[in-house]
Amino acid sequence: MGLDRLLASPRLTVAGFAALGAGVCAAQAWPALAAWLIAAPLAVLALNLSAALWVFPRLRRGGLGLFHGCLLACLLLVAWGRLTHFDGHLFIADGQEFDPAAVETDSRGPWHGDGLQRLAFLQGPYTVTYAPGVHRRHTSSRVELPGEGQWREIGDDTPMVLDGYRFYTTANKGFAPVLTWTGAGAPPVTGAIMLPSYPANEGQQVHHWKAPGGAAWSLALRTRPLDEANGWTLAPATTDAVLVAELAGQRHELRPGQEVVTAAGVLRYELLAGWMGYRIFYDPTLVPLLCIALLGVAGLAWHLWKRVEGLAPALPGAPA
Repeated sequence: MGLDRLLASPRLTVAGFAALGAGVCAAQAWPALAAWLIAAPLAVLALNLSAALWVFPRLRRGGLGLFHGCLLACLLLVAWGRLTHFDGHLFIADGQEFDPAAVETDSRGPWHGDGLQRLAFLQGPYTVTYAPGVHRRHTSSRVELPGEGQWREIGDDTPMVLDGYRFYTTANKGFAPVLTWTGAGAPPVTGAIMLPSYPANEGQQVHHWKAPGGAAWSLALRTRPLDEANGWTLAPATTDAVLVAELAGQRHELRPGQEVVTAAGVLRYELLAGWMGYRIFYDPTLVPLLCIALLGVAGLAWHLWKRVEGLAPALPGAPA
């Protein structure tokens, strides 16, 4: 048996699919090797199909040939997609600029590249509407891209697409008080403190923060109890809340614009903002895969139609 027929063997096809199934299972245990564990069997299957198309001319004729050509392209594209994909998540506060270093990677293909470094946007405010019973209905997060001068809206099913990266909002979001700390003899420092996710952690809006210079603050946000019987809208900028700041046993209740003067420095509560959690997804093969899959289905339909058309005159009572 020649090498071409060996590569076209149905036994290699069965072995390739078995390896693909094993690779998918093994990827759960070794996520660092997941891309290769899936891409390698797909490459074997693509080689097997290429050899079959070379050895058996009937597989590359008419609609059947179109179908197998599209199937081969899909195998290669899926393998390429696993090697170049990216999945991650990001937490960003209102008023902050996108920082690629803040993105947490869930999975990444070995050939992904550094496309994240070229992305830029400014996070704006968000609103989330809830139905009675604290059931989340619609999320609208606003972002601004450099040079556009207008806000874009992102939701759970309305992504922002930047250079192929798709940003989706998640249920993970919360409050982010903006504070200014002025230490003794030091310039003021302003930043946002991200509190635990809300309303999932409604009664636990506490954060322990160490200011520059060593002062250890306990920060807690006190909000009104949720009215679970009625629908409501979460909008951090308009939420009525009090920031409780505690240092060395001294407790202070602050509204936006108020400050606390201590021996270690001055803590000023600027405003109440929010933070949003995003899911980031990148796979450059999705659109080509859809187009080629539809073309393959058309090729298979063409092939089956020709077969039915050829058999029609032989059926009893069928017109010539």
